Amino acid sequence: MEINMADTTFMFLATVMVLLMTPALSLFYGGMVRAKNVLSTTMHSYAAIVVVVIQWILLGYSLSFGGDNSIIGDFSFAFLKNVGFAPADYAPTIPHQLFMMFQLAFAIITPAIISGSVAERMKFPAYLAFVLLWSTLVYDPIAHWVWGNGGWIREMGALDFAGGTVIHVSAGISALVAAIFVGKRTNKDSVRPHNIPMTMIGAGLLLFGWFGFNAGSALSMNGIAMNAFITTTVSGAAAGFSWLMCEWVLHKKPTALGLVSGIIAGLGSITQSAGYVSPFSALLIGFVGGILCFFAVTELKKRIGYDDALDAFGCHGVGGIWGGISAGIFATSTINPDITGGLVDGNAALLIAEIISILAVTVYSAIVSFVILKLISLVMPVRASEEEEEDGLDYSLHGETAYGSVSAAGLAVGSHDAVAIPASPAVSPKKQFGAEVVAMDEAVVVENHATATPGNKAHKTKKMTKVEILINESKFDHLKKALNGIGITGMTVVNVFGYGVQKGHTTYYRGVETDADLLPKVRVEVVISKVPLQQVIETARKALYTGNIGDGKIFVYDVENVIRVSTGEEGAQALAYNGDAELLRATS
Repeated sequence: MEINMADTTFMFLATVMVLLMTPALSLFYGGMVRAKNVLSTTMHSYAAIVVVVIQWILLGYSLSFGGDNSIIGDFSFAFLKNVGFAPADYAPTIPHQLFMMFQLAFAIITPAIISGSVAERMKFPAYLAFVLLWSTLVYDPIAHWVWGNGGWIREMGALDFAGGTVIHVSAGISALVAAIFVGKRTNKDSVRPHNIPMTMIGAGLLLFGWFGFNAGSALSMNGIAMNAFITTTVSGAAAGFSWLMCEWVLHKKPTALGLVSGIIAGLGSITQSAGYVSPFSALLIGFVGGILCFFAVTELKKRIGYDDALDAFGCHGVGGIWGGISAGIFATSTINPDITGGLVDGNAALLIAEIISILAVTVYSAIVSFVILKLISLVMPVRASEEEEEDGLDYSLHGETAYGSVSAAGLAVGSHDAVAIPASPAVSPKKQFGAEVVAMDEAVVVENHATATPGNKAHKTKKMTKVEILINESKFDHLKKALNGIGITGMTVVNVFGYGVQKGHTTYYRGVETDADLLPKVRVEVVISKVPLQQVIETARKALYTGNIGDGKIFVYDVENVIRVSTGEEGAQALAYNGDAELLRATS
């Protein structure tokens, strides 16, 4: 075995490209969560880097590629012993160390994919423990089954060119189990992505890295690598197109998020067979993969009822399963003479082997992932508390905020939203970063500037009152539910800033606690005539109160008159909507 410098240069570049994919994934995922969770979500990807690198160097690489056992590797490469510059059997024309680094990039991104299913609600310590245990007990054995010398799936004859089974099926199935185990997000139906351009940038970087991911799996700069480069491009484009068409036909509007989701689905679908199929087969694989993943994300998730927050199962799991089946159908020795083709070459045995490998990886990943999560839950909480989730994991778990202001995405609802939601119970007081619990009068301040006059006789209107509520963005959903419960429905909101030192609120910069002198707020304005003023005030205070200074402020003012422009109605009639419901409006 002799090192080829052209192959080495090619694989060095491919390795760097694949390593870029995990930061790219952090952007892809980060844009799809709410602004208050973007840091925690991106941290999950970067945390996977630091945990898996250490695990891989110490033990993971050896368990994956050491020895020739059928189930798991040995300790011959532990601590990178016997891993030097000289080539290994796995890649005879490049340094063994380079092959190890290329495989490390795969091992890093796989648990990072899973993090998308539990975004916005999983505790950070529990996630770190999960990544370590999952990499050791799930990824490493499966990698050895499929790619390692003597691995039983490899010996059976199943093919996995770049990790369709090892990465996408294992991560997708584990993501589904994790999503079900951790449970649904609070108010998940009102969650909207906060930064789609950020997601699209991440998708573009993922696409770039995927060329190294798939083409680099040839382990040499040859015709197989070039074919993988082409099929990867074709499949991603075909899936992006088919996903867009599904949106256009069924939802009447193609979306930017749908486009990039389709591309990712196509890339996952072709990963298993990129070096084995023709470009035309890749077109079919991607087109079907885009449709399957679209319905998994939009229909299957809804019907089963799980909360896979960022659709790790829908895109990667479903795409990976289809990718394995399609490899058994379309793989051909015409493209890759080193293999026995699939159904297109008259060989049904490959399709059977692929199905067996998919089933084995699915069952093993699901069972072991559940056991890992269960064991972790016995030692530490896996899910963030309701209060932490409301405040956002960025602030509640990490003491940081991503932006100087909050995005309105996910806050605004229709101006005539008349959904009847039961009133929320009072929130129990809690301490925040060591702050003392204070009384409700001090935490939620009320300033009443209204008079006791009965109304405007000139306009023959009943007394109307404006209640202006200034709150932290994280409390908006709780306030909305509470006001809905007393017949006040339909609102839009406006983002504002609270200036001056914010008592009771701290943030952290490089571990140093600092005062927060500028905090994003939400202002809601309510004009009432039938609902008693005191009921509105008490309902709002109970919804906002946590025992901390700065829970909110309530201002009360007289209103001379209200006119509905569309009908000309005045006073209480202008406020009325859907029976006795009051109209809420937001100030600008």
